[in-house]
Amino acid sequence: MSATQRREELREELRSWGETQRAQVARRDPLVLACLESGLFTKEEIHVLTGLGRTTIDRIEKSKGEGVGP
Repeated sequence: MSATQRREELREELRSWGETQRAQVARRDPLVLACLESGLFTKEEIHVLTGLGRTTIDRIEKSKGEGVGP
């Protein structure tokens, strides 16, 4: 495999990974908000279950009041 072919293969993998990440983030914020609003999960539980940082959870919670998405 040539260096050019390898570069294109890796470029496609990065593009695909980025697309998947953006889709996950689009689903993440509403899910975190739903969990917080339900009162069934604490920020600590969300942190442990998802690996999200507490500051990220706080930012998601704060964004609800601002009407700003991810």
